[in-house]
Amino acid sequence: MIDEIDSVNSFGLPLAAEEREMSVDELDRILSLQQSIFSQVASNVSCADVLNALCRMAEQLLPASVASIMLRDEQSGLLNVLVAPSVPQSGIEALQGLSPGPGSGSCGNAVMRNEPVFVRDTFNDPRWQDLRQLAIDFNLCACWSMPVRNNNGKVIGSFALSSFEHRSPSAFHIRLLDVAASMANIVLAKQYQEQVLEEQRKQLITALEYDSLTSLPNQSKLKLQLKSCISMQSLLLINLDNFRFINTAYGPSFGDRFLCKVAELLGQQFPDAELYRINADEFALSYRLPVDLQQQIEQFRAYLLSHSLKIDDQLFSITFTAGGARARKNLLEQAVQAMSQAKALGKNRYHIYNAERDEPDQALRREYLRWNAMLHQALNEGRVKPFFQGVRDNTSGEIVSYEALVRLEDSGTIYTPYHFLNAVKLSGLFPTISRLMIDRGLAKIAGTGLTLSVNITEDDLLMEYLEGYLTEKTAEYAVAPQQVVLEILEGISAAGKKNHIAQLSRLKALGYKLAIDDFGTEYSNFERILELHVDFVKIDAKYIKNIDSDSKSYEITRAIVFFARNSGIKTVAEFVHNDAVQQVVESLGIDYSQGYLFSEPSPDIL
Repeated sequence: MIDEIDSVNSFGLPLAAEEREMSVDELDRILSLQQSIFSQVASNVSCADVLNALCRMAEQLLPASVASIMLRDEQSGLLNVLVAPSVPQSGIEALQGLSPGPGSGSCGNAVMRNEPVFVRDTFNDPRWQDLRQLAIDFNLCACWSMPVRNNNGKVIGSFALSSFEHRSPSAFHIRLLDVAASMANIVLAKQYQEQVLEEQRKQLITALEYDSLTSLPNQSKLKLQLKSCISMQSLLLINLDNFRFINTAYGPSFGDRFLCKVAELLGQQFPDAELYRINADEFALSYRLPVDLQQQIEQFRAYLLSHSLKIDDQLFSITFTAGGARARKNLLEQAVQAMSQAKALGKNRYHIYNAERDEPDQALRREYLRWNAMLHQALNEGRVKPFFQGVRDNTSGEIVSYEALVRLEDSGTIYTPYHFLNAVKLSGLFPTISRLMIDRGLAKIAGTGLTLSVNITEDDLLMEYLEGYLTEKTAEYAVAPQQVVLEILEGISAAGKKNHIAQLSRLKALGYKLAIDDFGTEYSNFERILELHVDFVKIDAKYIKNIDSDSKSYEITRAIVFFARNSGIKTVAEFVHNDAVQQVVESLGIDYSQGYLFSEPSPDIL
């Protein structure tokens, strides 16, 4: 699937997406959605058209999903679909007259409980027991629902996002659901009472600019203030260290009191700054003039060394991580980048933005955003596809196998993972692309008797979908499991995570073959390789490409081949690009060769 893949974290999502705070870009997208809906409401667009637009915009923010709004009938108490622009009519009909209850899916439970309901796996979760067949028929793998309430707090319906992948919502998705449910309420209120809507809009705008817990202005208000900046200003972001321990040990209610006390302390210690609460345990201090931010931080640190935070009869010593910047424009962006740099250093650290030093990192972030947008659009438009590179049997001289390598096509240009791999990792799209490679690759070799190799990532193993999906697809295309080689990185096998090893062993028992990709790039666990009964070892390209002239590469490769041959494991040489390299490969008795000398990646199997 992917030529080179780095490991990801143990949660299976880059940057711990399910726990991380919302980014400035995500907040911008939420605000953009709100502004778009408000614009349509103000232009007297029909209620149905506005709600349909709301659903479509939400779907764009969660690829591979469908959005729906259900309304509760005041007489019967049953739920009916109000709008669901991307749901087939048969699906809408199946949901009509839904009775809220413990087994009535995410929406039924959200309405019954008057609280958000996030279901990661609709195929097994008991809250979906009454709608199980519907989930299977329409591949609704996960469903997150937010109750839509009227101005009195009474539940009148639900807003839901249903994903075609088993997944849990991030902070961004939860905020998206919350905002979308609020927007739905506003649009529905306008349909019945124009004067009530106007008041609700004023209240919502106020709510968007001020934090409900501390009554401090929030990030939206800060961004508005910074937009009016015409001279040099200063901005300091302060993030409490280990606040989650307070919530865990004392509970959320105490945690809220703790944050209010911190807000009070910041107001006292930074009297010349405008104080904002911009996210959970993160605050911002804005100065209308350039100030010495390092001095401000050091003074506050000194204060905290000799003073504790008192709540009831308990004393707490606190530390913080900070990022700051001084500028006329892009001030928040620079301060956020500085905060990221500080967090990378560890707890109780700070970083002040310096353009000369930090601008290269900023360029990398912009590059990620560009490729992330391009990648999602390409996936939606079917422009992410497999290219196939042949693997030559060095005994027969024939191409007997093909590896599926992911490529992105844009405006006639074909891009390799070198360009978009980082976006794939940070967006958590490895399983999506793996499924695509498996499906299209199996379709390509159907009826040929050839073998297909596909790359499997740690994310795929964490999602635990491979056994079922491969069984389904090999049956669909009438391909034997023995025709499929699952390539895993050396680090995955060597790490030996219990669940990963168990899955790979089960896949092996079903007949699928296992290969260690890029062998020799990490510290191998040879015992683990033998335990998994690996079929192939693919020797890393860095040893093969210069094997005809580099004695070190030759000796390492010779040792790998010796180990593999004595273990009954076949070997594959990657990056065979000329005759001189191939001659050495054959002299060492390597079983297969893969590289441009024999086969360049192509959309077709030759």
